[in-house]
Amino acid sequence: METKLALAQFRKNLDLTQDELAEKLFVTRQAISRWETGETTPSIDTLRLMSNTFSVSIDELLGATEDKFFCQSCAMHLRAIGDFGTETDAGISTDYCVYCYKDGSFTGDPSMDEMIETNLGYLDHWNMEQGTNYTKDEARAILKEHLPTLKRWKAEVPA
Repeated sequence: METKLALAQFRKNLDLTQDELAEKLFVTRQAISRWETGETTPSIDTLRLMSNTFSVSIDELLGATEDKFFCQSCAMHLRAIGDFGTETDAGISTDYCVYCYKDGSFTGDPSMDEMIETNLGYLDHWNMEQGTNYTKDEARAILKEHLPTLKRWKAEVPA
């Protein structure tokens, strides 16, 4: 479910109007409307408040079901609210991580090969977390196949 649909559904489940929810969240009704139409997304602080108000996880507010979020640049799993990048309006980016994307733009301009090599620096952590035992060569081959499918790299032609 998309974020805009999830937010509207949680509000309706509590039988709240946009005005009533706006009052609880210390925002305007127009802000609620823009979130529910997908024009903007709530800030990280507002998502935390919404999570408490609705008694749901931030993942649920962002529309996550069984599919978890991952960065569309580096492929990092986005598990905690602090993992998500930010848009220019301080809303969160559900597409990119905090390391790749901040204030509505990418934090760097690496090539895909440079991104792969950066990711390999975290291979030991990944192997431990996932219970795998990939070598650098195996992980490099997997990343060379996976990264081109991500939003940031789709337009780039593989070398």
